[in-house]
Amino acid sequence: MSALAPRFQAVLASAWISKREAAKYVQNYIKRVQSPQPQQPPAFTPPIQVQVLNLPGKYEPLDAINGGEDSLFHTHNKQNLTFGVADGVGGWNESGIDPSIFSRTLTAYLASVSSSTFLLHDSDEIEPRELLRRAFAGMRTDQVPAFGSATALVMNLSLASGMMRSAQLGDSTFVVIQGVGGDKQKVGFVSAEQQHRFNMPYQLTIPPIDGQQQQQQQQTDGESAMFYRPRVRDQQMNEAIDKDDFSDLSLVGFDTPLDARVDEHQLHHNDLVLAATDGLFDNVRVDEIEKLTEKFMHAINRSSRETSVKKPTNMVDNSKMALETDLFGGLAYSVAAQAVANYIQDDLRSPFAERAKLAGYNYAGGKPDDVTVMLAWVRDSARLEAEQKASKLAPKL
Repeated sequence: MSALAPRFQAVLASAWISKREAAKYVQNYIKRVQSPQPQQPPAFTPPIQVQVLNLPGKYEPLDAINGGEDSLFHTHNKQNLTFGVADGVGGWNESGIDPSIFSRTLTAYLASVSSSTFLLHDSDEIEPRELLRRAFAGMRTDQVPAFGSATALVMNLSLASGMMRSAQLGDSTFVVIQGVGGDKQKVGFVSAEQQHRFNMPYQLTIPPIDGQQQQQQQQTDGESAMFYRPRVRDQQMNEAIDKDDFSDLSLVGFDTPLDARVDEHQLHHNDLVLAATDGLFDNVRVDEIEKLTEKFMHAINRSSRETSVKKPTNMVDNSKMALETDLFGGLAYSVAAQAVANYIQDDLRSPFAERAKLAGYNYAGGKPDDVTVMLAWVRDSARLEAEQKASKLAPKL
């Protein structure tokens, strides 16, 4: 018996840039702007990495990135698109610990667990908090020398039902924008940060003991830091993962996956979910994100109509998909670039500055940081097919 086609399709776009790479670009950009030679102001185009994937379609999972102290992952298991971000806590640098190793290792374990999760039916869904629990328990069981802390945000989109489930630990958050590209686009949900107090987010931690700190220092060189993937395990190790309740961590006040906030949202045709580390949300307001989304999604609609009119029928679908992919990747790039453009402004009333003021601190401007953004655009397969048929008939009417 063949599997049923998913009710929903998705386009997943990811964009990331490390604070270090952004700083290099900004320094050169300022030199060009201040050049005595008369010229038009140069375009602000930081070297942001972008990836766009269409589901269903050719797919390759990703388990980690070179995003400074940020990392991300995405996997596709039956009719589940699972993705998320982790943000290494920079304070560990002062102790000689590279937090990027921890965040990349965490996303690698999340990717491994989500892709290997047994699902009896195509429509079965992955539970994000259990995914986070097993990934972190696996890191502890394997005893890999990945020390430090990281916040985490894990999302699972069921392409069978359109249900989006999330597990959030810390200040990496997400936004749901409904009806993108239409006249009734609106922000449907904004998740709140999970903080113990100002600028102290919930986080997963593996502290170094004895000589382990020096062991890690000898194995990393900063921006190109290594990370660890799950080891081959025997039955005893798997049983240890099943039983790990992190009571040893809770006893000394550390956060655990069980502290993650769980949400679920039923998504519909042309809804969009944007998940990101705090490098975005500390510097870019939600209304700025909404305006960028409106601009690019309307451009996608216009380009689709023009392609339907100008191209032969047999070329329409491929051309539309290519344009949609390019423009949706452009949206991911532009959102990340807005964060970099904002955080270099000393007089900006950034979201971070506003929260600092509420907490009794005097802070002005943006907050330089690594920026990692993931956008999932959801479309109902039946409605999409109907729209495509209508667009092909339009030139003949």
